[in-house]
Amino acid sequence: MRGISAQELEQFRSVGYAVMPGALNAHVLAQLRSICDGLLCEPPDDDHGGQSHDIGRGQDRRFLRHRHRDQPALSALILGAEFGELARRCLEASPWLFNEQFVVKGPHTGASFAWHQDSGYLDQPHAPYLSVWIALDDTNAENGALSVIPRDVWAEPGIELHRWDEYGKERVGYEGPDTGVRLDAAAGTVVVFSSLTLHRSSANVTPKPRRAYLVQYSPEPIYKLGTNEPKVFAKRL
Repeated sequence: MRGISAQELEQFRSVGYAVMPGALNAHVLAQLRSICDGLLCEPPDDDHGGQSHDIGRGQDRRFLRHRHRDQPALSALILGAEFGELARRCLEASPWLFNEQFVVKGPHTGASFAWHQDSGYLDQPHAPYLSVWIALDDTNAENGALSVIPRDVWAEPGIELHRWDEYGKERVGYEGPDTGVRLDAAAGTVVVFSSLTLHRSSANVTPKPRRAYLVQYSPEPIYKLGTNEPKVFAKRL
């Protein structure tokens, strides 16, 4: 993976996100696609991974979680020097692996995802962390592109009040008029954003699945309240 440019890093620090076109080479992109496709053969009921928030929606929206533990190539990638350097520069701290998952919107009926902050799912005090979202397919308005609401999350670091939407199986952190900025992205594009950045994704109405991979890094371990047990992972890079 190529490093983040000075211009991309400045955008991340000023508005809470940055787009890195062509950040992954063809070999790594093919590797991630192959791993994702293999995991899609597993039953959707296995996707929740024991998490407290069941935000999967069967074949419409699948979260294939925490598979670096049994996928050596995936582990080597997200715990390796290049991803570690990206996370270190964005966080301005030594990074810790916090979470990782493939996110797949099924063909024709792939569910949208409402406006939310990733921090809105934690339910406990924590330092803001970094989300690294990788497009495994070309993404656009028809198949589930990300949208973000630009904001200086360092000047305005708050977490919005999120409500649970039982129908959508998701938390909703914003329902106002701002439509945000849609980030159409070619396969191999990396989008970095803060856990405080409001973002959403559209539905997939195309005949093919929309695949993405998300890995998150924290500037310090995030433990379950009152324990030394990691909330998800706490692996120092």
